[in-house]
Amino acid sequence: MGVKLVFGGVIACILIGIYVYLIWLAVCVVTTQSVVSTTEFNDQMAAALSLIGGLVSALVIAELAVTKPGEMPLQRAYSDNDKRYKRNFIRIVSIAYVIVWIITGLIAFLVSLRKPDALQPLTDLGQTWLGLAVAAGYAYFGITPK
Repeated sequence: MGVKLVFGGVIACILIGIYVYLIWLAVCVVTTQSVVSTTEFNDQMAAALSLIGGLVSALVIAELAVTKPGEMPLQRAYSDNDKRYKRNFIRIVSIAYVIVWIITGLIAFLVSLRKPDALQPLTDLGQTWLGLAVAAGYAYFGITPK
């Protein structure tokens, strides 16, 4: 694998890990789990959630926009001549990334629907995610308005 692909993949995985962690903390606050209190979800966490959520979503949408309908994300990163383990690794990681983005965004959206005033950063993220998920679907399936 190229150094660029590996480095980009590591950065992307770190970002989605932080994204999942921050959403988990926010959901714990909203659902009043004892893990973290409202005062412990501070302004820096809210800013990081917003920024990283935007970066992760942009990566997903950008990748789906350049992927042909019916193809796997990142399919252009390998050729038929590449080893099977490389192709499978790229497929698994890219699919897992999109699935994690979908699940965490959906959780943020659904939790924020029940208690929209409990934690504004989570509500903002959930509502934004819904719009971005629609955009990702449009991008992947190549749907354009007439």
